[in-house]
Formats: sequence, structure tokens, C-alpha cells
Amino acid sequence: MKVFRKIELIIVLIIFVGCSSEKLLENEEFKKEDVSEKLHEKWVEELEDHNIAGIIEEERSNVSKNEILFKKNRIKINTSGKRFYVHYMPWFQSPEIDGEWGQHWTMINKNPDKINRKGKREIASHYYPLIGPYSTKDKDLQQYHLLLMKLCGVDGVIFDWYGKRDVLDFDYIKKGMENFIEELEKTDLEFAVMYEDRVVEVQERRINEIQIQQAKEDIQYIEQNYFTNNNYIQIKENPLLMIFGPNYITSSEDWKLIFNSLETKSEILTLWNSNERINEEQTTGEYAWIDQNHLETLSGYYNEVVNFNERTVGGVAYPRFNDFYVEGGWKSALEEDWTVKGRGLKTFKESFNESLNHPVDFIQIATWNDFGEGTQIEPTREFGYKHLRVLQKYTGTSFSKEDLRIPYYIYKLRKEHKNNYTVQFLMNRAHYYAMNNKTSKAKTIIGLTIFYFGYDF
Repeated sequence: MKVFRKIELIIVLIIFVGCSSEKLLENEEFKKEDVSEKLHEKWVEELEDHNIAGIIEEERSNVSKNEILFKKNRIKINTSGKRFYVHYMPWFQSPEIDGEWGQHWTMINKNPDKINRKGKREIASHYYPLIGPYSTKDKDLQQYHLLLMKLCGVDGVIFDWYGKRDVLDFDYIKKGMENFIEELEKTDLEFAVMYEDRVVEVQERRINEIQIQQAKEDIQYIEQNYFTNNNYIQIKENPLLMIFGPNYITSSEDWKLIFNSLETKSEILTLWNSNERINEEQTTGEYAWIDQNHLETLSGYYNEVVNFNERTVGGVAYPRFNDFYVEGGWKSALEEDWTVKGRGLKTFKESFNESLNHPVDFIQIATWNDFGEGTQIEPTREFGYKHLRVLQKYTGTSFSKEDLRIPYYIYKLRKEHKNNYTVQFLMNRAHYYAMNNKTSKAKTIIGLTIFYFGYDF
């Protein structure tokens, strides 16, 4: 076997240059929290053919056939009959991609360049991403997140959006989202925009005509640049536009002026209980969110406030609320602060069940990656894949909990062997197969790559 492997490696080195021997390491917390067995070792043991040169040649031939991601070909059995979207924050930055750590990792007083004995960077969050802090614009990160979403059975992404102006980090958020959408367009996932009207507040102390015009231009930008995308979410055959609030522009007359700038008939949803700010005639519905009283508020809203027969209603599911604003220096310790405890997975399941018990039009998971408010469900050192496994059960996807490990291995192999063209090529193929529902093929390529280039997780 050792001689065979040596010969194979020589063949590979002839085909490709730049091979490296770095080994992948998993942190101890990840093993303890979420892994009962080393799945990558299992995938290596299950290999029937160790001919890596043959696999490479075969995959090079497949690429030459101009293969593309198959759209609308997701394996999904949605037993609830609902559509599921994840709320996404496109605002993260890293030195490798952006030249610096953005404020959503640092807030006022944290320095991610500081690394502790467990390999954790100092970030502004109570929780730590399984892959570490990242940049929204990193293509490896985008494929990692999108593949995880697909394997969870969700239908798409709702992006938090702060307008088109270059104020604070708003321009980065816009560009980060648009960069992310370029990768999303290669999949069968959909997306929509949630507009934060508070963005106009940063330039003026009171509402004036300039700010109304800015909001109109923001809405027009969404219509012109996002509504036309083939992957844009449609509700009742109209593009979905969500408003977080409104929190700053609170006059229904002002919003009438803003929405009149839209030429496309749209499904416009406001945050729950916002009728006093935007007249119902100007919108088509509302969506639920997170409240400090948890089920008391959520159940009360569904049972006593909203009219499901006349309005579009977006439900919500969330794991907890535990922000870092006081610790990070964004909020004074004297200011009002509150939390919703996760209680393991109970809060996530309770909010999910409450929403599913009512005829909501879709469910928004709040959130995929808001580490600042501690509402993220993406894999972390603290929770591993637990929330994603719960999500798989609710969506009814036929992908397994073992499949959820595929994106992590692809991401780690890419990062640990960033200068190894062979590994990068093989991981591109593994990602391609996983995105096209061929998870067994993806595991085979990952196992083969680990067998030759590093398997000490």
C-alpha cells in the first residue's frame, strides 16, 4: 500500500505542481460538541479506488464538457408545505480579503489578531464561527454557506440591506451582498432584500425632503438591480420587498411618496405591528421577528393581531437573542438590554412550532449569521451543527446530518492547501457534486484528497 501511494503521488506531482503536505486540524471544542466519530476517516476507509490520477483525469474531462450547476434540481421533501428563508448579514470583513477586520468582528474594543490557546480569535460575539471569522466577499465562504443552506433544505436568503450610499460601512454591505449574489446565482437558491430605513438617519437629525428622496432612490435601486434577477423571491408572483420597521421614517404619507416610485407591483412587508407607521393600503403584509417575551409575544401576534386571510404573513424561527453590544462598547451598560435564552434547542423549536401552527406564507430563520446579536444558526464551536440538523427536520430535506459535514471539509481543505492546485481542483469538483445532489461522489473526492494530502483532523 505504501509503495502504491508513493507511485500515485509521483504521478500527481507530474500532472500538477504546487502540492503541499499541510494537515487539517479540528479544534477540541468541535470534537467534543458535535462529533461522535471522525467522518473524514470513515470516508477514507470507504474508498474503493485510490487511483487519484485517474480521478483527476476523469474530472478534467468532465470540466471540459462545460458542466454547470443544475438549477431547480434540489432533493427536498418539504413536509410542512412552507418556504424557508434565512436572514443573512453581508457585512463581515477580514484582512485577507478586505485589508482589515470590519467593525462587526471588532466593535469598539475587540482585536481578532489576538489568538488564545484554543486557537480562537478575539471577536465581538459570545459565539465563535466553526471556521473562524471571515469575509462576506470570500468565494470559499460563500460556497460554504450556500452549500450548507442547500443541504438544510432552505429555499433562499433574505439579505439585510442598508441602502446604496457610501456612508459608514453601508457601501461595503451593498457590495458584499452583490458579490455574494453572484455566487448565489449559480445555485437554485433565491434571495430578497430587507431594507433598513434607519440608514437615512445618519445624515440628518430630522426627516426632510432630502431623506425622503434618498429612501426613494434606495427603493428604486432595489427594483432596478435586484427585482429583475431570476433568483429573486416571488410571493404571489410579485417580488418580495421587506422593510425592517420602519424605524425612522414613520409617516404613512412619506412612505406613500417612497413606494409610488416603484414601477413594479411588489409584495411589500413591514415588521410586525407597524400599521401606525405605514398604512395597510401601501403594503401587502407583515412578518414576525424576535421579542424579549418570546412565545408570549409571538403567539399573541399570530392569534390576536394579524389577519391571515387578508394579509401576507411571514413567520419566524430563532435560536436565541444574546447581543454583544455592551461588552463590545456599542451600548452603555446603563441602556436597556434584554436576552432570549436558547435553552439548548428549545427556543429554536418553540418558535418554529408556533409559526408552523399558523397559516404563515413562509418562515424566516432569524438569523443565519448575526454574531453581534447572537442569533446565528451557522455552525459554531459552541453548538456545532445542532441547529442545522433541527432545520433539516423542519424542511423535510432528504439530505442527512452526515452530508452537513461536506461544506466544512471542502472549506478547510481549500484554506489549508490554498497554494495546492490539485487540492483546489478536487474541492471544486466536490462542491460541484454536492451542489448537484451527488453527495456520495463529493465524499469520495474529499476522502481521496484527505488520503493523499492530509488527514490528521
